[in-house]
Amino acid sequence: MKNICKSFPGVKALDHVDLNLKPGEVLALCGENGAGKSTLMKVLAGLYQPDEGEIHYDGKSVCFKHPIEAKQAGVVMVFQELSLVTDLSVAENIYLGSLPMRTKGGVDWKKLRSDAACVLAELKCEIDPRTNIGALPIAQRQMVEIARGIALGARILILDEPTSSLTDREKNVFFENIRYMKKKGTAIVYISHKMDEIMEICDRAVVLRDGKNSGEFNTADCTIDDIIQGMIGRVMSNYYVKNTAEAGEELLRVEHLTRKGQYQDISFSVRRGEIVGFYGLVGAGRTELMESIFGITRPDSGEIYYKGRKIRVRNSRDAVRHRMAFVPENRKEQGLVLGESCRKNMILAKLPWMKRRGFVDFSQSYRIYDEYKKALKINAASPEQLTVQLSGGNQQKIVLGKWLAIQPDLLILDEPTRGIDIGAKADIHRFIAQLAEQGMAVILISSEMPEIIGVSNRLLCIREGEICAHLEGEAINERNIINSIMGKPVKEQAAIGGVV
Repeated sequence: MKNICKSFPGVKALDHVDLNLKPGEVLALCGENGAGKSTLMKVLAGLYQPDEGEIHYDGKSVCFKHPIEAKQAGVVMVFQELSLVTDLSVAENIYLGSLPMRTKGGVDWKKLRSDAACVLAELKCEIDPRTNIGALPIAQRQMVEIARGIALGARILILDEPTSSLTDREKNVFFENIRYMKKKGTAIVYISHKMDEIMEICDRAVVLRDGKNSGEFNTADCTIDDIIQGMIGRVMSNYYVKNTAEAGEELLRVEHLTRKGQYQDISFSVRRGEIVGFYGLVGAGRTELMESIFGITRPDSGEIYYKGRKIRVRNSRDAVRHRMAFVPENRKEQGLVLGESCRKNMILAKLPWMKRRGFVDFSQSYRIYDEYKKALKINAASPEQLTVQLSGGNQQKIVLGKWLAIQPDLLILDEPTRGIDIGAKADIHRFIAQLAEQGMAVILISSEMPEIIGVSNRLLCIREGEICAHLEGEAINERNIINSIMGKPVKEQAAIGGVV
């Protein structure tokens, strides 16, 4: 790709960008949210047409006018935001656009399911090809997206944040498949904000900053800090910011909360001014527990005490009235109205407090948007820009701003930095620490162990729907967390300060 340029209203996303890709290599494409990574790959995959520049593929100048043309040439992109059809089966989604047909017409359903089962088996993914996508958790949907790319026999496979929802086991299997495809000569572009993954699986790294080339590295000859400096233009000395304020009075207490098949006998408390982390494998019950506290689902038994009195949270409206906020894991489906503007999304939770004489106070909506755009460093062309046009990281900041606008006492964050670049992660960690220091109680769910260790004041580990460890201070470390979620003895944890 030579001198690629692409502009959108108010934004020059790509400014004369170059990129070279070789058969049988894994190339990391790095940069902050909004740096142009996904846009560049969408140009390659035929979703966008470049304003300027050339693409040379197999020695020939090409211009893919549509993703189908790119796929037919062997260029396949697996998107960060899942693009699956929830009402169709796993098998149909994997081969959507290239369903096997019978000679006399009609879909060959037997071959379709058999082929899909083979691809899933290759990924060591135990999913029934007949299952509807809508019935799968987000981690398994991510595996189906990856299976789709593999099934199409790509010569160039573009992976945009492919492991953002995978467990460690699924990630390891996925990496095995990448190495296998690499040996077969497949060229892979790997977009990720997880620097340890880039160093483990990638051969080279190309860095973009503000839509321009900012550096190129051989991963064997550079450090993570070298790549980060290329991304953000400075050395970053502190990735995680831990709240240092002394915890105040108890805000939330949960006693013996149970929901059959999801979690059982859960008891814990959260005080003002502290960040309580929850860690566990995907499916351990963390999200389901928080959904019950927030009123999205109802527990079968147990009590919730809030601000010193027993409450019943019948639905999310009740939770909002109590000044609880919940940033969900899946921003695309649960956190945003993608077809609406940034400003309208920012005030969704605040609307009950914004009415004047029966109408929405729109002047207040602009003030709220401006306040949190500045506080969260949101990169948007205007308040009226459609949220769907923002990068994933900026979309996540809109979700966070939406909930901060209600000035919550309790902030529940479910994977808040998923798909966000390392510079923006540090900004969000710093902002969360400031909120806690101002007296807010924060619950943080994260699958990234360095994040949960670096940010939490206290940490609860969950295994198969039960709290298996309560760690504080020096006891919050990788060894104790792994021992807890794997069901190993916890004597050493208690000996160094953990309360089990």
